[in-house]
Amino acid sequence: MKYKVQLLDFPNSNFTIVKSMWTGKSKLFRDTIEVKQATDKGKPFLIQGENGQTVFVFIKHTYPELFPVLEIEGKLYHVVEKLKWYEYVIGGLPFVLLSLGGLVGGGIGAVASLTNFNILRQEGKYISKIVQVIGITGVSFLAYFCFIWCVQYFSS
Repeated sequence: MKYKVQLLDFPNSNFTIVKSMWTGKSKLFRDTIEVKQATDKGKPFLIQGENGQTVFVFIKHTYPELFPVLEIEGKLYHVVEKLKWYEYVIGGLPFVLLSLGGLVGGGIGAVASLTNFNILRQEGKYISKIVQVIGITGVSFLAYFCFIWCVQYFSS
């Protein structure tokens, strides 16, 4: 996944974080050049500051967010905007399937909820995002009930 971020400390540079979905490892790019990563504790990225000093940048992960946060000199910079409490409620509605259907319902609900959260973080008209989230929530419930029907139909 790619995340673009503009840092106040580096107004003339555009940064991109590329996180591997499979390994969880992250790379940091300044403009189009990959930033070197130190082997020190915490493996900070080393960025040359505007004044010539080396700045240590750590990529952190916060709970419950699945998105990285940059730590520079003790300050945290959110790469993506945090959702509001009601957006978590709306986007997390498919998790209700966990209580209805155990592992299968929980799996469908988790995928649908994560998709909803990603949609809510995208740029665009808010009403369009809400319509998409409602659609995905409906499809997740439909998929679960179709799965249950298939299991009952083929097991009898």
